[in-house]
Amino acid sequence: MAAILEGVAFITGAGSGLGQTIAYSLVKHGVKQFALVDSDEAGLQSTASTLEQQHSIPSTAILTLPQPATPTEESIEAAVQRAAAHFGRIDFAINETGFGGPLGGSPDTAAADFTAYLASSVGGVWLWQRAQIRQMLTQSPRDARYGRGAIVNMNSIHAHVASPPYIAAGAYVAGRHALLGLTRTEGALYAARGVRINAVCSGYYDSPLIHSSPQMEAVVQKIVDDNVPAARLADPEEVADAAVFLASPLASYVFGQGIVVDG
Repeated sequence: MAAILEGVAFITGAGSGLGQTIAYSLVKHGVKQFALVDSDEAGLQSTASTLEQQHSIPSTAILTLPQPATPTEESIEAAVQRAAAHFGRIDFAINETGFGGPLGGSPDTAAADFTAYLASSVGGVWLWQRAQIRQMLTQSPRDARYGRGAIVNMNSIHAHVASPPYIAAGAYVAGRHALLGLTRTEGALYAARGVRINAVCSGYYDSPLIHSSPQMEAVVQKIVDDNVPAARLADPEEVADAAVFLASPLASYVFGQGIVVDG
């Protein structure tokens, strides 16, 4: 497979799930230097080990950056600066956000639960993106197509559409819409300065969460049956490859977009 990427990747949520899959997709497409971030230290070591053993990435080219379960402004800034100091720059930043938030309609949801979710899911990504932009603005462009760097926020189809009535996920959907607004606004703001910011808005992909219970499997199957022309879940690698595209110079004229990958 021809390499389409060259540079340093910084990936949050890299110890499991989609963040881990994105690391493996990036290495397949040419990335050879990784800063891996997660609160799951065992997961980080698993990702790093796979990169070393299956993809021949030397341990000196892999930096693991454990974070607290709820990263702080200080821990986020420190992680980005440590990666930049170790590698000299950050070319691709991938912010994986995951699923969460209280379920239920607004009358049944505690205000503290709603605001805490938004603070974590939107405010947390904003802190990561802020630190990444600050670093990228200090860097010289790698070339005209690469620019100073690319940021990809992993979002959801629910940044564009409501959750179905049988899944009352107002906090989650509000957070996904907010994250897309942040991506669009700062994607436009920093385009002329050589920093590309985009999002992958994925549909439902195969994951342990979906198989966590028969009830969850049934709900997701109904969503697929009702809404997905491809009539199947995505393979996680299909979603990860969309992130690879947005990070790559193939997307050098794409700014502030939420690319839908929903089957």
